[in-house]
Amino acid sequence: MKARPAAVRSYSALPFVAMEVTPEELAKLAADPLVVSISENIKLHTRLVQSAALIRAPAAWSAGYTGAGQTVAILDTGVDKNHPFLAGKVVSEACYSSGGYCPGGRTISTEVNSALPCPVTEECAHGTHVAGIAAGNQSEFSGIAKNANIIAVQVFSPDNDNPGEIIAWFSDVLAGLNRIFELRTTYNVSSVNISLGGYRAQRTCDKAYPAMTAAIANLRSAGIATIISSGNEGWTDSTAFPACISQAVSVGSVSDSAVGTCDDGQPMIADKVACYSNSASFLSLLAPGSLITSSVPGGNYESWEGTSMAAPHVTGAWALLKQKFTDASVTEILAAFQSSGQMVTDYRATRRPITKSRIDVAAALNGLTRLSIAKTGTDGGTVNITTPRGTIACSSDCSLPIVTGTMVKLTAKADRGSRFIGWTGGGCSRPRPCTLPLSSALSMTAIFSMR
Repeated sequence: MKARPAAVRSYSALPFVAMEVTPEELAKLAADPLVVSISENIKLHTRLVQSAALIRAPAAWSAGYTGAGQTVAILDTGVDKNHPFLAGKVVSEACYSSGGYCPGGRTISTEVNSALPCPVTEECAHGTHVAGIAAGNQSEFSGIAKNANIIAVQVFSPDNDNPGEIIAWFSDVLAGLNRIFELRTTYNVSSVNISLGGYRAQRTCDKAYPAMTAAIANLRSAGIATIISSGNEGWTDSTAFPACISQAVSVGSVSDSAVGTCDDGQPMIADKVACYSNSASFLSLLAPGSLITSSVPGGNYESWEGTSMAAPHVTGAWALLKQKFTDASVTEILAAFQSSGQMVTDYRATRRPITKSRIDVAAALNGLTRLSIAKTGTDGGTVNITTPRGTIACSSDCSLPIVTGTMVKLTAKADRGSRFIGWTGGGCSRPRPCTLPLSSALSMTAIFSMR
């Protein structure tokens, strides 16, 4: 097949390609045994501080965790980096816009100013509002990771089917995620925020769009969480794509205080699931989304609501935990949020109750602890650390984050010609496997000696 170069996009870290094809070319691709999967390039839409107090961010700040040294990525409509709330925070910019919203009418750009807000005034304020919730900072109130930096990626285009409106093409969002993966060694990226969505998914959807699944898995393997708003249709058995991908962190919305009445007539009060928030059994977390005051382009502030506002609370909170536990995996940090937060039952899900954790940053910081293993003596060996998630072998001194309360088994295996004498520093001493709950930080030493 002869390709049209302007309609083809490849991804450096993903074995996928985006292209525009005729029906005849599509049929040829479908019949090609070398083509593993084909997915439609669908449209995704935007999902529309006092909330910091509800999730106890100020307590985390007082403990010294403000997101310093961390970077959050915002894939959205662009970020007004000149806003006082965001001044000096944007350290990298990119634009992927199939409709030509990049500087100079281009479809791709990584130059300075590439991620300024797209030109449709009202809708294109969305990314600046999201960025402010995640990492804004000023004297009167702040975003959650107030000392974190921002990678801004503009992924929106004009919606030619609906003049005056904007959409994000799947292929552009994928390019944005690929860009963050490329920057993983340049910046300490803790989390990526995606406050947009598409079709309804009543179950996890990893196989429906394998390219997006692979991109999120790539980031997760690098210790970077992809945090996605669940959507605003009020479903109680579904989320919007791509929040349905199992390796993403999907976020629904609660109110942060008494802020009026929801569309179904229910009062909107603190820690009550918002009537608009999509929910499902596979939802990951809840966070405040009604009403949230944050930055909008031009130096102003507005109060908005939606799961788009809930997701960046988690994105910023993630940076605080990564500041404390830089080596923690996405799985470990998610478990800390899920096990330590305020449990909230969705009042709308009466047939099949859905109870999820509304994040509590201060509690989550204590929801992870650290296990340190050292070895001493005249000879050596290996210490195996076994938790419900598997076994890690420490052939030298090691330190790793563990979810607080986890039952840990330590097994020392002496090298040939050596013998294991016993433990010091913890609740075990005899030369046999040691099993104990890890309720706080613990340092253990395995003593080995020559036979």
